[in-house]
Amino acid sequence: MALFFVGYLIAVLSTIAFIVAILTPKWIYPNSLTSPSETNFRGIFYVDQGRNDSVCRDWILIYKDSVATCRPPYAVACAALAIIASSLSIILLWLAGAYLYIRRRRLVPHFVSVLAALTLLIFAISATIWVVMITMNRDVNSTISRDNIGFSTWIAVGSTGGYFLAFILFIIYRIDLGHRRYLKEMDMNSRRF
Repeated sequence: MALFFVGYLIAVLSTIAFIVAILTPKWIYPNSLTSPSETNFRGIFYVDQGRNDSVCRDWILIYKDSVATCRPPYAVACAALAIIASSLSIILLWLAGAYLYIRRRRLVPHFVSVLAALTLLIFAISATIWVVMITMNRDVNSTISRDNIGFSTWIAVGSTGGYFLAFILFIIYRIDLGHRRYLKEMDMNSRRF
């Protein structure tokens, strides 16, 4: 049970870190020849090219002509995936919390398998988000160095690693449950004879 508690704690921390990461706007500082200002940044939900005329400075999900020309190609997909991943993370925490109270012996292995699969799905979505955010700048031939990656991206990478650790702990706990069940059945069969 300790493995489950540690995995649950890591999932909680990863969820908080991921939500903080997607809500902070400064993910990428792309190299731009037109605006080399420090206010030139891209986030999951917000873009700002550092221009003084408020062009290319607005929310990504709201379609406006002022943002359409500077919105990265996969920005809406990343924003939608971020909403999906954070929603699934909250559902995962709710289900894992419910597991602590509802532990019927027949359903436990299947429930833990569902939690592990959901954690793997969240891991894949969150990894896709930061990989796409980093590589979408390659489509416009911008070079990305470590200096161009904002702190929010590193928080997202860390939370993705946390989801992967939680997945591994849930899998190990699931294997342990199956092994305990097998040993219990073997013990009951040996007592019969």
